[in-house]
Amino acid sequence: MDDPKKIEDLFSGFDTVVKYLVPVGILLAVIFIVIGGYTWISSSGDPEKVKQAQGTLTWSIIGLVFILIVGLLLNTIVDYLTGL
Repeated sequence: MDDPKKIEDLFSGFDTVVKYLVPVGILLAVIFIVIGGYTWISSSGDPEKVKQAQGTLTWSIIGLVFILIVGLLLNTIVDYLTGL
């Protein structure tokens, strides 16, 4: 007879997904930071392009911080629940 599934089995799969998605999110945020910086540099002082670049930089940095916080939180929760 098979043993019943444990909570560690559920969270080990979840942990694997998080370990792949967090670096992808960080890479995308860094790419958008570079794009925003390039847009700002190549704006030639055009206020509309500068505003667009600032928006791209602002939201990509907010996204990066959000991804890092969520990644840390999920990692801590999974470690705590699997350590019970």
